Amino acid sequence: MKPVAVVDLTEMVRLAMQRPERSRLFQAWEAQAFVWVVSEPMLVEFVEVTGRPKFRQTIRPLVRGAVIEALRTRACFVAPAAEFPHCRDVKDDIVVATAVAARPCSLVTADRDLYDDVDLVDALRNLEVHVVQPGAFLSTL
Repeated sequence: MKPVAVVDLTEMVRLAMQRPERSRLFQAWEAQAFVWVVSEPMLVEFVEVTGRPKFRQTIRPLVRGAVIEALRTRACFVAPAAEFPHCRDVKDDIVVATAVAARPCSLVTADRDLYDDVDLVDALRNLEVHVVQPGAFLSTL
């Protein structure tokens, strides 16, 4: 069975900024090394954030559209869990709720609000959600 992963919004934006063909994470997904799980609220936020003027300067519209289309057509969608441990940054709660709904899975993130919060990491581990940084996740594939 393939690993399942929820990729946090910061990583999704970073992927679009560096272009998918240069992203090891995107390439691993393209090679079907893991199942990428996303929720509609996460995708809506990605669309909103990447449409902001500061990102329009660094993310080409065709790249943004290609990432959105790839996620819409090939990612696995789940409804975010109603009950989940909350993050110290409430903006990350949608990512946590999505990961809880996708469990067992990895929550792939470089966001310190997610991986440095020991209580959150422990609570998620008890729910079969493992918080991992992108490099560590890729090394397990």
